[in-house]
Amino acid sequence: MYYELNSDKVASRVRSMVAIRKTYLETDVDGLTVRFSTGNRKTGASVPSVSLIPVADCGNCKTCAGGCYDVRNVCFQKSVQVSRAVNSAIYHSDPAKYFEAVRRFVRFARFFRWHVGGDLVNLDYWLNVVGIALETPACEFLIFTKQFDIVNGWLDAGNEIPKNLHVIFSDWRGIEMNNKYNLPVSSPVWFDKAGNEIERGPHCTEKYTWCPGSCEDCAAVCGGCWGLKAGETVLFEAH
Repeated sequence: MYYELNSDKVASRVRSMVAIRKTYLETDVDGLTVRFSTGNRKTGASVPSVSLIPVADCGNCKTCAGGCYDVRNVCFQKSVQVSRAVNSAIYHSDPAKYFEAVRRFVRFARFFRWHVGGDLVNLDYWLNVVGIALETPACEFLIFTKQFDIVNGWLDAGNEIPKNLHVIFSDWRGIEMNNKYNLPVSSPVWFDKAGNEIERGPHCTEKYTWCPGSCEDCAAVCGGCWGLKAGETVLFEAH
């Protein structure tokens, strides 16, 4: 069920992860290894992922921080907070080490998702996401992002997204989205207590499908998010 955390609670959880990251940055980053999720009830066991710190490692989240799925439903667990902080510490201290760990991991993966928590940090991060997809054609990659300007700017230069990299612009109430290249969109839907739809993300398109709830079910048949085409939207119940 969807609800929003108050700003103090969001800030508290994010501060906790940032504080853990700071401790690692000041002590033993060299001894850390990137931590991957081997799937959860949302992504499924066959869709592993890597995450950073939600909000702190998201560059365009002012409109959605209070409703962030990762902050609300996952990062209350101390073990998850540590994992997010470890990955963020490695990335910010040694990006090459972070991305090399991803490269090694996806050699053996059929599907991979970037970020349950976190987002593209900057252009260099995006270039590594693209590069890893090009280097690993046997793996299908999925990324949801609100860093529209990074992706648009790269496409403006005449670049093309690899066929095995499924980029979906992430919608939210009140967000400004420049989707000049008509990329697929994921849009939340809010319901009242009686189950009546009351609101959709403002950038939902006329062509849409509903998320069935499991990344691996769709990945197996190249459906859902994995099969979205230009101008299409995947709808999901805000949760």
